Amino acid sequence: AAAAQQQQRQQHVAVVGCGVNGLCTAWQLLERGHRVTLLEQFPVPHSRGSSHGHSRITRYAYKEAEYARLMRRAFPLWSRLESLSGQRLFINCGMASLGSGAYLRNISEVLESNSMPLERLSGQSLASRFPRLAGFRDCVLDPSAGILLADRCLQTLRSRVAQLGGRLRDCVRVTAIEPQPDGSVRLRLSGSGTAAAASAEELTADSVVLAAGAWAGQLLSGLGLDLPLRPIGVTAMYWRLRRADGAAVTGDFRPEKFPTFVYEDEKLHVYGLPELEYPDMVKICMHDGPDLDPDIRESREQREPYYLPELADFVKRWFPDLVPEPAVTEKCIYTLTPDSGLIVDRHPSHRNIVFVCGCSGHGFKLGPAIGQLLSEMATGQPPSQDLAFMSAGRFKHGVTSAKL
Repeated sequence: AAAAQQQQRQQHVAVVGCGVNGLCTAWQLLERGHRVTLLEQFPVPHSRGSSHGHSRITRYAYKEAEYARLMRRAFPLWSRLESLSGQRLFINCGMASLGSGAYLRNISEVLESNSMPLERLSGQSLASRFPRLAGFRDCVLDPSAGILLADRCLQTLRSRVAQLGGRLRDCVRVTAIEPQPDGSVRLRLSGSGTAAAASAEELTADSVVLAAGAWAGQLLSGLGLDLPLRPIGVTAMYWRLRRADGAAVTGDFRPEKFPTFVYEDEKLHVYGLPELEYPDMVKICMHDGPDLDPDIRESREQREPYYLPELADFVKRWFPDLVPEPAVTEKCIYTLTPDSGLIVDRHPSHRNIVFVCGCSGHGFKLGPAIGQLLSEMATGQPPSQDLAFMSAGRFKHGVTSAKL
């Protein structure tokens, strides 16, 4: 009974990181009646992390069934956020899986075995439905998929958090996380800018959620956890439609006629989105980039847009109506794990410190589901889904110091 009471009482949770995972966790905690302080090191909004940008693919079509099932939890929460806010956050244009036979079989298998809708298109049926994909022989279409308007999602989440009484503090960096003897957690903070030392302070919370993206590794190693996280710099690329006689080619690249897609074969992993944020431009990107330190991201390699000549060859081969060099490039950070799966777990010695990291470039769409699970974990409840597939323990690294 005491334990039940403990779970029911209002807790003060500090959420570190104001990207999609931090905001979704704050939203879910506030909906459950807890107090929340969100801490963000940069001014909000910003484009230095992993959550910014206009658009993200959302889909059930995963090679890994566990993530497809996690989307069953995320999709309705995105819809709920849409109806709460009256904002359109999702464009349902579908997603085409393209590429090797093995990849298409894998996707079909996951969708079918989980009773998720799919359509197989090939030859004429593919050409008439999506004229610009006519060059591909076959595709597996996930008709429920589409685009999340990422920046608008973040803005809507921030409004919701404020509406529910959450406190968001930006330009505040967490320098240390210190579990206290009484079970609370102290966070040491420093303000940004020249007066940093003068504005050093601390905050005490009942529990802490770390949703710090590319900065997670630093914070977790301060808690004796050494996880195999690898931040990379990814360049989102927009390719311009060739103009025919001064006019852009037809509207075939609009979401009504062109789905999002993921192309995978033995060599390439490419994804694309229809003409949306920039007129006459299509977003086609590689799921790859050079290693980076998120605090010194303006190295020479980072300033150069990173893409392999293979990407231009891919565009040339499959989309001859696009100019085969990128017209606009935008930076983003992915944090990769060795198996490209997320890590969602709690600290082995301090159960009120929970974390998500290593989203490996596919975390945005999962945000509300991850937020729901972290909000349960942070308030001492068992997560409502088995999280073994996202555990930190699946990597051999584990705990580096016994001092905790």
